[in-house]
Amino acid sequence: MTDRPTALRILEALRKSPVGDAGVLVGSSGLFGFETAVPALTEDIDIAVPEDTVARHGREIVDALQAQGFEHQTGTASFIGPENAVFDLLGHGDAEEGDHTGGTDVLRVMVFEDISRLLATPKATMELPSGGRALKPASFVIVKLLTERAHKGAKDKLQALLVLAERGDDEAFTTEVYDLLAAVGPERLADLRAAAQAAVFSLQRDPTFSDAGAQGYAPMRHQVEGGLERLSALLERLDA
Repeated sequence: MTDRPTALRILEALRKSPVGDAGVLVGSSGLFGFETAVPALTEDIDIAVPEDTVARHGREIVDALQAQGFEHQTGTASFIGPENAVFDLLGHGDAEEGDHTGGTDVLRVMVFEDISRLLATPKATMELPSGGRALKPASFVIVKLLTERAHKGAKDKLQALLVLAERGDDEAFTTEVYDLLAAVGPERLADLRAAAQAAVFSLQRDPTFSDAGAQGYAPMRHQVEGGLERLSALLERLDA
């Protein structure tokens, strides 16, 4: 498993490339961007960078990272650095283009519509004291709730619900989550609710909870259930 210091070192390496301070911690590693007791349970770091920066400076980004000891995995957006630290670059750009692959022949990045839409709003992220940016807690929750990746099992939803449970008494946080949910279409809200409920049910039904990448959340069942209650209350407010 990786950790916050590793994530910050990778952001520092990207600052010495054309990416500068535009890299944003996303994915499970988004948990390293703010104070939380929720474990990330991830082996790699995901960092979103502007798609147009990769398109213009793909070769320079690769060269700058390699000069700092990060080996580029040819044909991918993955890098392996000192002490086997692994990170992947993702792209964000025009949300209207949907999910697609961008960049250059040297550095290809996956661009995701949901992340692009969220990162188009400056208030969705915050600066880190050491450089680079991270998703704000509310933004992290929304991205995880909207993520649709069957092979990830319940992990994304459980992380979102745990952060909801942890920060649910913070009125500013709750308002941000509510406002972001209000921008989501009704069909996706229904899917989001169902996926969150399914994640909790799978945790409740299976005492061993053998879920790919999320087994470590089994002891946190009550917190997860509390997060689902908070999410349900927000969705009911939207329906009112």
